[in-house]
Amino acid sequence: MNRKNISIELSEEHPAYQWAKRQSDSVDAMGHIGTHIDCYTKMPLETTYNTPVHIIDCSLAMPTLAQIEALELAGKSLILFTGNVEENGYGNPSYGAKSTVLDSDVLDSILKRSPAFIVIDSYGIGAHGDEHISFDKRCEAHNCFVIENVCLTKPMLATLHSLEISFDPTSASTGKRCDVIALSHQEEKCL
Repeated sequence: MNRKNISIELSEEHPAYQWAKRQSDSVDAMGHIGTHIDCYTKMPLETTYNTPVHIIDCSLAMPTLAQIEALELAGKSLILFTGNVEENGYGNPSYGAKSTVLDSDVLDSILKRSPAFIVIDSYGIGAHGDEHISFDKRCEAHNCFVIENVCLTKPMLATLHSLEISFDPTSASTGKRCDVIALSHQEEKCL
């Protein structure tokens, strides 16, 4: 079994880091760059998890109701592979412009299946702004948490079988820095 850290950590020189430092609430902004778990209304009960995964390749389109309805997701990490990091890199205008938004009814269907986490290689599952936050809060109400900005590549999808997830609950930000380790049957390279 191979372990690969798929978390995105930023240097102080990265444009996203510089942007966060310039915000009026820089403490909160800093929590929402790189790989993080959003916790607007509550946090997961534990700080460390090991979950099996179910992967949906969303590189051509986000999932539909038909793709979700037959899935068994209870306790799993649902990985939505958009290809955004692999295609555009992290935190630049092209990354932010790619639509990785779930339809509201698709999100409801996912949440009925009780995944522990929704993990995405993009900025989130809702449109930037209020929808993004409201989608994350809907997940939290179902004890599901969204982990954003992980570094996945298409070749990793075939061998990835579980994730080790850990986060620091003491952060003052609603975005908690998160470490995500991919466990797979072979070693793959990430950007």
